This record gives sequence, structure tokens and C-alpha cells, in this order.
Amino acid sequence: MKKLVFPSLALAMSLTLTACNSNNDTNGNSQQNPSGDTSQQEPSEYDRELVKFPENYDKGVLYTTVNRGSMSGEIYTSREAIEAVQDGQPIPSGTVITYEIYDDEELSEIFVMEKRTGWGDQNPPDTPRNGDWLYQEFNGDRSLDYEEDTGRCFTCHANQERDDYMQTLDEMKSFDLEDVTGSKDSNTESRYTGISTEGWEINAIGDNHEMIDDEKKGEMIQNTLLAFHLNREMN
Repeated sequence: MKKLVFPSLALAMSLTLTACNSNNDTNGNSQQNPSGDTSQQEPSEYDRELVKFPENYDKGVLYTTVNRGSMSGEIYTSREAIEAVQDGQPIPSGTVITYEIYDDEELSEIFVMEKRTGWGDQNPPDTPRNGDWLYQEFNGDRSLDYEEDTGRCFTCHANQERDDYMQTLDEMKSFDLEDVTGSKDSNTESRYTGISTEGWEINAIGDNHEMIDDEKKGEMIQNTLLAFHLNREMN
């Protein structure tokens, strides 16, 4: 899969940043105090574990990569999020951005930012509101990293308000969804039909009936599916 090198200084700096956060939802309902007076309910205590680890995030779209010395990164999101951005629409609620950070080719951290309607009031005290985004930092083994300062993420992304607090919005806009599927195992998935080609077998028809190698097999499958796709479009 073709990988893009993202040269932005802001994103490169994020390789050394860590952050994350969460907080219980507040419903804004009034509550009655013991004296009988009503008052606005106070926001609930900041929930450090509101943003959960996104299982199977690497089955999404790997839309950009970063390289900076011994540090590198791979950033994933959903196809729906990229399509919305490319259509000029707001990034939808429920979008998750997952950023794998490697140090000397070893996965050291996984940064996650998630957008949910109503999460804007859930950030930690004394941090800028970043729309409805919250942040979380996980260790390489996917455990939550409680030692990181979650407020740093809000500060880092706050200056990207015009890009919906995204450091890589331009990469989403320019990413070619038709070029690759985006997942690490994209060689077993058809970009035309979305069906898996893993386990398919194609035998060469020739004097020796030789088995075609995996690379050639994949190429033939893709060409066949492309022919079906083009024929359907013409009809």
C-alpha cells in the first residue's frame, strides 16, 4: 500500500505529545437541593476512561503516515469520516482517529481522539473545549496510560479550530479512497466489491498446470473483478 509522508510540523510534534480524556455525560437537568430550591446540575466529575480503546481500528482506512527520525506513525479512521470530509461535510459524530506511534519500529503508544455529540463539556477542568472531541492515550499493549497529561491534547489541537480541531484534515481531503482499501491486509480485499479474496485459488492452464504464485493470483483476481465492475457500470 502506498503510504504518504506527512511533513506538517504540528503533526510531527504530536509524536512526542500524549493526551487523552473523557468525562461522564451531563444531562443539564435541574435538581432540587435539600432546602427545596432548584439549581442547575453541576457537571459530573471528569471521567478519565470515557474514550475506550477502538478494537479493530486497523481494519479501517490508513490514510496517512508520519516519519521523523526514529519515530514514525500510522493514522487510521473510518471510510465514512473521509467521505464526509471530501464531500465538504462536518466530521460525523462517532468518528474515531487512531494514531499508532512507533519508536525504532516498535509500537510504543496509541493515541485516540473520538468525536461524540455532547462530549464538548466533558473535557478536563482548565482545558480548552475542542468541539465535541475527547482524547486518550494508550500504551503499546493497548492498556490505558494513566501517567499522561490529557490536557496537553486539548492545547495542541485547540489551534486547529477551523479544521474541526484536526491536524490531518488536509490528508483526509487528498486521500484517494479508490487507490487502496487502507487496511494493512488490503491485499486480500477487493477495492471494487469489498469482498475478501483470501483463500481463493487460481490454477494456470498450461502444459505443466503450474500453480500461480500469490502475487500473480491477486493481480488476476483484481483484474477479473475490475472487468465485472466496468461491465456493470457500462450496463
